Amino acid sequence: MLNSGWIFVIAVALGVAMVMVILVLVVIIVFQRWRISDCNVHLEKFITENIELREKIRRVRAL
Repeated sequence: MLNSGWIFVIAVALGVAMVMVILVLVVIIVFQRWRISDCNVHLEKFITENIELREKIRRVRAL
């Protein structure tokens, strides 16, 4: 049978494991938000450049 010392060790190990899982999940969420934000910046730059090129084409066609 398990005595109170082993129960304490198992409880602490499970607690540490839970904290580690939560920390890993937080790091994954922060990293994914950073990646999405970085991709959005590049997408915004592409869309802005595309709009500018369309305006140039319209001006050239109007002449």
